[in-house]
Amino acid sequence: MSFAAWERVLLLVLIAGTLTLFVKELTPKMRHILAGKPERLRTDRIGERIWRVIKEVVFQSRVVGGRPVAGLMHAIVFFGFIGFAFETTDHFLEPFRAAFLATILGGFESTFKMILAVAAVAVAIAIAGLAFRRFVLVDISPDPKSYSSGIVAAMIFLLMATYLYGLLEHAPLTKTNWWLHSLLIIAFPPLILRSKHFHILMAPVDIFFRTHGLGEFLPLNLDLESLEASEGEISLGLETIADVPWKMRMDFLTCVECKRCTDQCPAAICGQELQPREFILGGRRMLGQEGTVIGGVISETALGQCTSCGACENICPVGIEHLQLLLGAKRAQALSSGRGMVATDFLLTVEKYENPFAEREQVRTRRIEELEIPIYRKGETEYLLWLGCVWSYNQDARGSLEAMVKVLNAAGVSYGVLESESCSGHHSRRQGEELQFQTLAGQNIERFREKAVTKIVAPCPHCLHTFRREYPTLDGDLELETIHHSELLTEMLQQGKLLLDHTAGNGKRMTFHDPCYLGRYEKVFEAPRDVIARSGFSITELPRRRERSFCCGGGNAGFMSQREEERRVDQERKEEIQRSGADVLVTACPECKMMLDATVEETKDLAELVADRLR
Repeated sequence: MSFAAWERVLLLVLIAGTLTLFVKELTPKMRHILAGKPERLRTDRIGERIWRVIKEVVFQSRVVGGRPVAGLMHAIVFFGFIGFAFETTDHFLEPFRAAFLATILGGFESTFKMILAVAAVAVAIAIAGLAFRRFVLVDISPDPKSYSSGIVAAMIFLLMATYLYGLLEHAPLTKTNWWLHSLLIIAFPPLILRSKHFHILMAPVDIFFRTHGLGEFLPLNLDLESLEASEGEISLGLETIADVPWKMRMDFLTCVECKRCTDQCPAAICGQELQPREFILGGRRMLGQEGTVIGGVISETALGQCTSCGACENICPVGIEHLQLLLGAKRAQALSSGRGMVATDFLLTVEKYENPFAEREQVRTRRIEELEIPIYRKGETEYLLWLGCVWSYNQDARGSLEAMVKVLNAAGVSYGVLESESCSGHHSRRQGEELQFQTLAGQNIERFREKAVTKIVAPCPHCLHTFRREYPTLDGDLELETIHHSELLTEMLQQGKLLLDHTAGNGKRMTFHDPCYLGRYEKVFEAPRDVIARSGFSITELPRRRERSFCCGGGNAGFMSQREEERRVDQERKEEIQRSGADVLVTACPECKMMLDATVEETKDLAELVADRLR
């Protein structure tokens, strides 16, 4: 195909024009991002970050995993985009007689074109399917409608159609088709920046800079002397838009509006006000403005409904950190404004008693004596059995603790408990009360050091996560190996330290509830199931399980708070468990057991399941 000089000049002018518009649109967005403060190191463990980008961007693992059908169609479009990169470059070099594919590929050019033709058909079908889902199947598609995505879908479809038309021999209007194809490509860059398709550029960057773990929080500097000596206004949490760090601003702009976060949110599913997608888009609208985070980005009511289950952030395909915003806003509530908190009574009780049950320490001491639990001896005992608040003070949890003691004694494990424990501080931190969290953590760390504790068995996933992930950020020299009691039970069963009778209770139907902090946060899925299997039972899995497990409603101090909602999170989970037809619900978290007890005929902790079958 030959091109006149004026056509080449026109093409250059159009390319220069679209690049100019692109830079003009990109500049204010970058200014919004760079206006944010750095809040942590985000360039550590470079190899892991690069591998994450390869998995989640190149191989589209989260996109497909979150919604297999729609995700697969999206992946086809993405791979088509990558596959056409060389063809598009060659296309724009053709008027200047600098096309390179024929030279490079030689005799394989026709094969390459055939592969691209197949890819073009697949992309056309996939983009049509995505558009059909969004604009026709309105009951399952994200809402409200993004009409810019409809324009982009039509453009992609036309790009594939014009490419395929260009492959036809002796087709009329070949030059017209070439220009139509070119103009569609030239129109793309500015359109991307004016729509949710900005994620095409930002998602790889956002995913690269994402924290390594779910809800990876850093401690606030609460040293009064250093705060007073610091220049400028002191910020404790995300009080105003000016406090929002650069990564969170990038999150706001990267959101693809897919609604996966909201579709997974327990509060949203129960018809409550909290909508994760909406507060991310609220943050986007507030960029460049003055205002407060609570009220401008998220309401007090919605903030109070979060259970910190992490389902929103875990499902996000573009690296958005919802939990960082939620905790930052709660810190501003607790440490700055002091208004709108939903767990004030919980925090006051913990402050007075160091546990949320308002019980004196003598209650725990008496329980230890009655169950004849050994005390941890420095240099002699191997495992510290961490009781936590529920096993220490809740009368209904006594059976779980008694069962665990029975199992440990039967296995001959060297274990003991501390004479005194403070609450781990997990829920205090998630309610934004960082000072209370750091005080409680400091007391426990001091006890661990005094007793030279190196191994901890925790029945509570909330305490487990806090010891594993958060205490080391307060004391970098702290060396603790913390495991969940399901992991120790599995180890003892595998090593043959426990002999079980597999005959009793086999007729009962059983199901298992994955706790959020054991599964989604700590990725412990197999150990509880292995304990159940080795105890001689099979389980009927719940529809929402493993990483997609549905919260019991006990997180964020919910297990000790009476939330006035038309439909509570625990009600939704209880009904799902009842529909499974199970007679026995097995739990691996004391708080989950509290929230879900009496849902079916029996509710058992894993330790009780094993203890009942000991020979």
